[in-house]
Amino acid sequence: MKPTVSRTAGYSLLELLVATVLFTIISGSVFSLLSTSQLTYQGESTLAAAFQQANVAIDQIVRDVHSTGYPPASSFNAAVLLASPDKIALPFAWSPNYPATPCTVNVSCTVPGQYDLILEAADTTGVVQWIRYSLQGTTLLRASCPKAPFADPVASTDGQLVPYLDNVQNQAAGKAIFSYQFDPGEVNLVAKNIRKVDIELIVQSSQRDAQTGQFRTITVTGQAVRFNPNQ
Repeated sequence: MKPTVSRTAGYSLLELLVATVLFTIISGSVFSLLSTSQLTYQGESTLAAAFQQANVAIDQIVRDVHSTGYPPASSFNAAVLLASPDKIALPFAWSPNYPATPCTVNVSCTVPGQYDLILEAADTTGVVQWIRYSLQGTTLLRASCPKAPFADPVASTDGQLVPYLDNVQNQAAGKAIFSYQFDPGEVNLVAKNIRKVDIELIVQSSQRDAQTGQFRTITVTGQAVRFNPNQ
């Protein structure tokens, strides 16, 4: 009678090699997908941040334009108008020759211009403010200061400008930030007669896209209508 030999079941070397190869392929695919997803998320997050910042900037500009022009000249008598021009919101300041000689928008005006705009509106305390938006390089600057009697609005706000929105690409793209519309039939295209301000911001992401190595840009537009009367 032959003795019985028991054998323990197991995997062959070939089976182990096949399993190892399959595991390596699957793991590599998973990690590659995770890496791609992470890079995509980083790129979209950076672009979303640029969009949010541009959107906030346009919302603020729109609110400022809505309130500009108050209080109008009709709120005061002739003596006040002559002695205290700082109490009146015109509603848009201009350069050159403010306020003696109006200039024609897009012809002889430096301000309002494609990249520079100064608004006049009373704050919550009733003090008329100069609010300025000015693009310098790729940074949109903003200033707010009380309107000074018999003073130049550009010179008065130059020292008050602070960075407001970075990576603005309008000048590089040859696109205006500000363009202007007047009341239908208005022939005097001077700053005080501006009724609507169209706004376009082209903003570049702060970081290069991890997949393409290129900066991405977004364009945000808006339109602001002056509500207060022109008088």
